[in-house]
Amino acid sequence: MLGLHLRLDAADVSRLTDNEEDLADILEEFEEDEQLFDRACQTDRAWEPIHNALAPDGEDDEWPARGVIGGARTLHEDDDIWVTHSSPDEVEEIARWLEAFGDDDFHRAYTGMPEELRGPGHGPEEESYALESLADLRSFYLEAAAERRHVIFTTYG
Repeated sequence: MLGLHLRLDAADVSRLTDNEEDLADILEEFEEDEQLFDRACQTDRAWEPIHNALAPDGEDDEWPARGVIGGARTLHEDDDIWVTHSSPDEVEEIARWLEAFGDDDFHRAYTGMPEELRGPGHGPEEESYALESLADLRSFYLEAAAERRHVIFTTYG
């Protein structure tokens, strides 16, 4: 599964929250919109080690660490797709937290990840790959916070 963070306005988020049965179609439409996609952050496969390192207990983990991938709330989750949402205020909290969370902090979280959450690629190469995406996420969240945008995270593929 690949990960994608989208920076959306309130009207776009409303389309998602008001139409759960059409969620996948609406997300596909957003992904095909060049303007929206240009403002997106693709975490590809790095989303999972980032999430497992920052929030090994999922929704029970500390805020705003769990929000980087897991958002403030889940809009939809099944075997094919996971969609989370954070409001502009929550995006600002995540952005501030990410600014203070350095590469050394991530290294400690990644190497301390529970064994059962480690994928087959766990190791220095995956950590480096995840750190690159985490750097992109820092910039993405700072821009989203400055624009007062909502953030939707989704997995696909």
